[in-house]
Amino acid sequence: DDADHTLLEHMCGGGSGPEAYFWDDKTKLTSYVPYEWPVRIARVHGRKVTLERPLPLDLRPEWSPQLTTHVAELSGSGVEGLTLEAPDTPQQPHLLDKGQNGVVLQCAYDCWVDDVTVRHVDNGFGLVAASACTLRRTRVAGRGSHHPYFCREGSHDNLIEDFTIEERTSPAPTNTQLHGINVEGLSSYNVWSRGDMRMGTFDSHRGLPFANVRTDITLNNNGRHGGDASAGPLFGARFTHWNIRVTNGRAGLVKIDGLAPYSATVGIDEVTEFDQIDVPDFTGDLHTRLELYGSSGAVRPRNLYEAQRRLNGAGR
Repeated sequence: DDADHTLLEHMCGGGSGPEAYFWDDKTKLTSYVPYEWPVRIARVHGRKVTLERPLPLDLRPEWSPQLTTHVAELSGSGVEGLTLEAPDTPQQPHLLDKGQNGVVLQCAYDCWVDDVTVRHVDNGFGLVAASACTLRRTRVAGRGSHHPYFCREGSHDNLIEDFTIEERTSPAPTNTQLHGINVEGLSSYNVWSRGDMRMGTFDSHRGLPFANVRTDITLNNNGRHGGDASAGPLFGARFTHWNIRVTNGRAGLVKIDGLAPYSATVGIDEVTEFDQIDVPDFTGDLHTRLELYGSSGAVRPRNLYEAQRRLNGAGR
């Protein structure tokens, strides 16, 4: 980035709102820079390098973009067909988890988790500095968790599909928190598809996540988001919430046309603001779209991710 934080502004879609935003005291966010985006090199021909996937952002000289190597990643590995059950002890107060966690893909590329259930865990399934990974047919069950799913520290291009967060089997103890499907820390281009969330929310922990998609999900929207103010905006540009069925009528973090710049909220149930209510991080026009509001049953295609795959000629 440059001294004026124009890369961060670009991640927010640019314009007067991000330009007016005060970035200098967002020290947790600026500690995440440089933005790192792992990708395989498909071909090198002379001075021309072809990447496996399109670039996620512009390349501008003032940002000093570099093509570099990285630490050795975990690649081509998976976890399948398991149930991991922790002792059924009470959930601890916020930020005092004992570390009884599920499965985390960290510094992983092209790895997967399939047909795995975790029960009575503090935190369920995680993506930490992970890219091009798939979580499929996963389930969080038991006494309740802090983060059922989390996606952080620059995790990009991951897919979480056919996932379930079951309703907790024990009442939430005092001073605990429930988040949901979390994204934070400059994480981008991740997809949550075909979900059954019987508790939780579409959590952002700030840190300017951008260009993420949640589609074809049923949600009892009773969780709350976290995130320190020094981590910056809740949302960057190009979030999309598409065909979301909200069973308890709460708007928070699902109806994002008043919060997330250059976002699309399409085909969600009618909702109202209550409990945790947020205000936009940016001033002025957010350039958002709200379509088929109150008509989740009418939206076509039903699943945005699958439609995009078909349009690109790719199978599931």
